Amino acid sequence: MRLITQISLSVIFIFLLMANTLLVQEFKAEIPDTSKNEIHLRWVVQESSQTMHYTLKRKMVRDIDFVLVNTIQATASGSAPREYTYIDRNVFRNNSNSEPVLYELYVSYSDGSTDLLGQTEVNYSSTAIRRTWGSIKAMFQ
Repeated sequence: MRLITQISLSVIFIFLLMANTLLVQEFKAEIPDTSKNEIHLRWVVQESSQTMHYTLKRKMVRDIDFVLVNTIQATASGSAPREYTYIDRNVFRNNSNSEPVLYELYVSYSDGSTDLLGQTEVNYSSTAIRRTWGSIKAMFQ
């Protein structure tokens, strides 16, 4: 009887550990339109019922720390994978060279715990200088 109780408690403990496990099928960043200063992020996850929200953080390669980009609430859980998208329109650079932008994706659970789900990067070259020059030229036409 004691062996059965120990096995049952072990199975329950393993199940509770797995309850907050989130399966990430994809996490990527891309620049679909190079004429715009925006990066599109997409991730596909198999959510658990304990998933509360996702946190996106960004940093340029030369930066020391990641900065908060946004927090996205999780949708209702189910058996099908969930797809999330976010457009980061706040990426600006001072020069025109291409530089990798790194993103981290975190998940927060209802018990207060947080896990890093993944990282992705994309080479980014700002078009802000070209747009500013275009608007200056338009003023004199």
